[in-house]
Amino acid sequence: MTAILQVRDVSKRFGGVEAVKGVSFEVERGALVGLIGPNGAGKTTMVNIISAHQTSTSGEILLDGKPIQNYPTFKVAREGVSRTYQQNRLFLEDTVGENIRTGLVWSGGAHRPNLTYPGAQGTENQRLEALLALFGLKAYSDVMPNELGHLVRRRVEIAQALALAPKLLLLDEPFAGFSREEAEELIAILRECQRGGLTILLIEHNMEVVMNICEYLYVMHHGALLASGKPADIQTNEQVVSVYLGASL
Repeated sequence: MTAILQVRDVSKRFGGVEAVKGVSFEVERGALVGLIGPNGAGKTTMVNIISAHQTSTSGEILLDGKPIQNYPTFKVAREGVSRTYQQNRLFLEDTVGENIRTGLVWSGGAHRPNLTYPGAQGTENQRLEALLALFGLKAYSDVMPNELGHLVRRRVEIAQALALAPKLLLLDEPFAGFSREEAEELIAILRECQRGGLTILLIEHNMEVVMNICEYLYVMHHGALLASGKPADIQTNEQVVSVYLGASL
């Protein structure tokens, strides 16, 4: 496998605060990788930098070997990077179907023949129908977001992100507030997309989910990369247990 994403010595300063400190890591194509750590560790800032919602102070971001750190947000999305947010950002004046269709429009007619997950191929209407079916949203297509519960809104948000036909999906705490059963249903959807060629970088505090779904983990602490390895290795890493996992194990 080859790396679809390479983060090289990335730092980010906000005035006198260094939120990210010389972080480097890679995400292999087709993998599901976790980025974990305590609150304030710099995880969301890192995702903001990768998706061009913030600019790095220094360092380099490569997508398929191409530097993208100076691209505007829309161009990073057109290159194949999509994301969700900790706080739901659906368009409240649009229906569920319209929200997802907006993502289809943002995709700019992206054509990525190696992606076969539902919604990645076909006409705009075919892609919309595939995403509605994948996330169990057909009954909600004409419903407004403010009429939906947390679980359904989260599904709509992820469906909207997938409507861009991304090759790399960045998920920021998608399982927050989910029961075990609800989490298992979303995990099954993400696994299906992964089998269809999608690469996923996941920020998540639910350690049961992280340890079961992620193939590799990177741990951040105080803006720096503290450790990396397979879930079994991270669970026994004394530094990680001390600063983060101790309360979760």
